[in-house]
Amino acid sequence: MNLKTIFNLSMQSSECHRRTLAASDFMLVEQCSCGSIHVTIGAVTLRLAKNALPAIAATLGDAARNIALRDVLSARGDELQVLS
Repeated sequence: MNLKTIFNLSMQSSECHRRTLAASDFMLVEQCSCGSIHVTIGAVTLRLAKNALPAIAATLGDAARNIALRDVLSARGDELQVLS
């Protein structure tokens, strides 16, 4: 997947309407009537192609699990070696 398919570079129409898919204290995820997904974190909003959302969610989940694992191993005095 390249950046053009991940980031929906088409202009949003003035007739587009957003529907909230999920929200927390830190972020907001909305789906636009034009099909794009808007992910807002603080003052930054990413406009993504709908098919990019599962891959981004999986990658963020991997990162969160790696951080948690590193914390556990660090508390035990071990170190996690990430394979590339």
